[in-house]
Order: sequence, then C-alpha cells, then structure tokens
Amino acid sequence: MTPRVLVVDDDDGIRRAIATALGRSGFDVQTANDGAPALRLCELTAPDIVVVDYNMPTAGLAVVRTLKQSHGPSIYVAVLTGDDDPETRELCRKAGADAVLIKPITPTELRRVLTAAALALGATHAA
Repeated sequence: MTPRVLVVDDDDGIRRAIATALGRSGFDVQTANDGAPALRLCELTAPDIVVVDYNMPTAGLAVVRTLKQSHGPSIYVAVLTGDDDPETRELCRKAGADAVLIKPITPTELRRVLTAAALALGATHAA
C-alpha cells in the first residue's frame, strides 16, 4: 500500500513544493490550504500521515488535536514550523503531534521522516 499523505499549509508555494517532493518519492499526496478543508478530507479517507503547518488561519495545533482525537495513533501527524524553540515543541507534543519539523526542511529530510513514519504505521513506501 502506498502511504497516503495530507499536506496542510496556507502558503501555496510551500504546499506545492512539499506535495511535489513527496509525490516524486512515491507517496500518494493530497493537499489542503487550511484546517477545515483538511479535516473534511480526513473524514472522507483518512490519510496515513498529515503534515500540518503550525501557523495558519485555523491554528495548526487545533487541527492536530482534532485529528488525534478522531484517529488516535493510527494517523501520524507532523507539525511544520519556523519556530525552533522548546516552548513550541512542547505545545506541539501536548497537542498530540508525533513530530515537529523545522522550516526550512530539505526534501531529503522530509522524505526520511515520513518514510520512517509510514514504515512504523505498517504502510510500505513505493520508492
């Protein structure tokens, strides 16, 4: 099974860049530009992995909490943030994030983290 990834970011350029990099690596990628559309997509078909921007019109941590309440450990949630400080990391962890990824993140590092997550969830990586 190809890992399904949902990328949620209100910045079109970042969202497209992440989706392109992951798609080229064999992930099945969907995108959303904010929390509400992301949560609707998750209701239709739950992804294996969600990458959520920390700062969006709908707070990224609210999205993380909702996803974890609905899906528990069956969904891996990574928060993407430019704030590399202990307080932000702790807030993300308390919300239920499985990982905190610091911007800018290279496509190689992102693929490494998400491939490991997919393997841990039992999904196989195509590339």
